[in-house]
Amino acid sequence: MKRSFTSDSGRVVSYEDIGDPNGRLPVLFLHGTPGSRLQLELLPAALRNGLRWVAFDRAGYGASDRQPGLTMTEVAATGEALAKHLGLDAFHVLGFSGGGPYALACARAMPGRVRTVHLASSSGPAELPEVRSAFGLQDHTIFILVRHAPWLFRALLRLRMAGMQRRPERFVAQFAAKMTTRDHALLMAPDVLAKLCDDLREALRQGTAGMADDFAVLNRPWPFHLEDIRVPVHVWQGAQDHVNSLQVGLAMAAHLPTAQFHLLESGSHTLLLTHAAEIRAALDQDAVLAASQEPAK
Repeated sequence: MKRSFTSDSGRVVSYEDIGDPNGRLPVLFLHGTPGSRLQLELLPAALRNGLRWVAFDRAGYGASDRQPGLTMTEVAATGEALAKHLGLDAFHVLGFSGGGPYALACARAMPGRVRTVHLASSSGPAELPEVRSAFGLQDHTIFILVRHAPWLFRALLRLRMAGMQRRPERFVAQFAAKMTTRDHALLMAPDVLAKLCDDLREALRQGTAGMADDFAVLNRPWPFHLEDIRVPVHVWQGAQDHVNSLQVGLAMAAHLPTAQFHLLESGSHTLLLTHAAEIRAALDQDAVLAASQEPAK
């Protein structure tokens, strides 16, 4: 069920709060690009059950007010405001794909609240040569347009995504074509396809401005260095990921001081769906460790 709160700046932020409120440490989920809070519905039971999950629509997505000139720091501030709104003193953060950088931003902004970060198929900072060299043609085009011709990028994005709310299955099919044969079949399964289409419709309910803002933030210099992150980070990387490649995951792990690198040989960009049990086991282990480190009352 969609809920909302009003930030200190007066913006309405929509969010989901699902699962077991009395379970182990809750998880703040940062959705991919494009995406919405409804990506929570895609998480398999092996990952969701027994945990409290919270997700918010970034500015301009779903039912969250747009914020022109959006920055990564402001997204992290929204996460912090939501945590305060819900009374969350401690939690894990999980960022998928384009949500990964924002998960790190939350850890940077809230080191006292964030216990661990999990990056699933995360994108990386373009300022790192290892990341830039892994860019495909589309990544390079987006990077150049966002930095040097943002007006043109926004216009092209509107054309590219025209009709997406009416026919989101076309976008899903194009995305699935980049996956392994197994993952293609998974994404095109009727129940998963329906949830993916719901997420895309919700993500673009206000048009493409929020998505363009998101790409702009991700392709500008990040407001922190990976070496600044001191919270424990799990980097989950599929060897078969053709969206954010193995080279990107390795670069992230190499520059994050506290990183644990998990290479999933059979995993692709959809490892949240195919390797949910492994990620859940790590979350449970993190929760036990966090509990053991809490001061006695």
